[in-house]
Amino acid sequence: MLAYSSWMGPGAPNSVLLCLTGLHIDGGIACVSRCMARALDELVGEGRIARTDRVLLLDDPRLDDPKLDDPRLDDPSDAAAPPRRGEQRLARGSQARFVWETWRLYRRERHDMVLFDLVGLARSIMLPIPPFPPPRHAIFVHGIELGAAGAGARAKALGSAECVLVNSEFTAAGLRELLPETGERIRVVPLCIDPDRVATWEAAPASSPPREPAVLIVGRMSPEERGKGHDHLIEAWPGVRRQLPAAELWVVGGGEDVPRIQARARDLGVGDAVRFLGRVTDDELRDLYQRASLFAMPSRQEGFGLVYAEAMWHGLACLGSTADAAGQVIRDGETGVLVPYADVAAIGAAVAGLLADPGRCRALGEAGARRARQVFSYPRFRADFLAALGFG
Repeated sequence: MLAYSSWMGPGAPNSVLLCLTGLHIDGGIACVSRCMARALDELVGEGRIARTDRVLLLDDPRLDDPKLDDPRLDDPSDAAAPPRRGEQRLARGSQARFVWETWRLYRRERHDMVLFDLVGLARSIMLPIPPFPPPRHAIFVHGIELGAAGAGARAKALGSAECVLVNSEFTAAGLRELLPETGERIRVVPLCIDPDRVATWEAAPASSPPREPAVLIVGRMSPEERGKGHDHLIEAWPGVRRQLPAAELWVVGGGEDVPRIQARARDLGVGDAVRFLGRVTDDELRDLYQRASLFAMPSRQEGFGLVYAEAMWHGLACLGSTADAAGQVIRDGETGVLVPYADVAAIGAAVAGLLADPGRCRALGEAGARRARQVFSYPRFRADFLAALGFG
């Protein structure tokens, strides 16, 4: 990595304004945001940074009132609490309010660095309202954003960013192709499993239920995001059932596309073997990770694929595709297998072969559990993230 002074100004920032999608919301991007907020707050506690302020687009302001009985308040995470030294302002889902709160905080504090967790949010600093744009800003880019990042205010924000953080080499390559001028400013910061989720898992009573002949897939099902592999897994299932009549596919997640996918399973005659479980709690998901024999998400759209790392943490062999960043989480032949995207025959053969060989599944899962703990941990994320911002 280049020395900080050679590419990012005179020194590490002493104050940071974090502009985030949300901390209390679901999804991988919120997990990244919580980890960034945690790392910077820890620096404040260590006396290495003066303050960190936050503006949150989507968080529900009711969550800040401990008197209200909202189930999300039971989340053990403390990263979503207000900063240790600084302010946290809520936009209540309003883009206009998000811009207003960002501008107000920056105008008052003139932070050394403004950091965004999405390219779309960074458009706000391109507005011609002094003192915008700030002289130093950084953006965390996720693979899902690449399609819209190459034009307009998004491209301008990326073009003027001193540091562009990305979640994988796969995303980095896509961004370099889209905006070659960002190449020298890109820093790869692989994601980590939410440390609060890990703490919850580790605090749970030890349990080792027997693995069942079941394959698990976890992800939202939306008409706008049909690239996660649900359809291809279901299309492969008749062949899997012919070889392994007891095999089941467990589908976790909600979304507007669920009825269509359910109908597809019925049409293929495997409706009884495909269980749609909807959205589940963390405890329920842990139970599914521990009972399934294989996690499969033969996707084409993962800029990283944090859910693979979660499954590996639970000792679950993983199946992904060669079309996205899955190969940067799954080690093909070591912690799981990779197949060509949309190749139903290859998906079916890989699934049936693994389910028919519990010993191999177990060996892949054990290797995956070791890799998840070594590579996808919060301490490793914190070190990479802070190094990208200039903290040695």
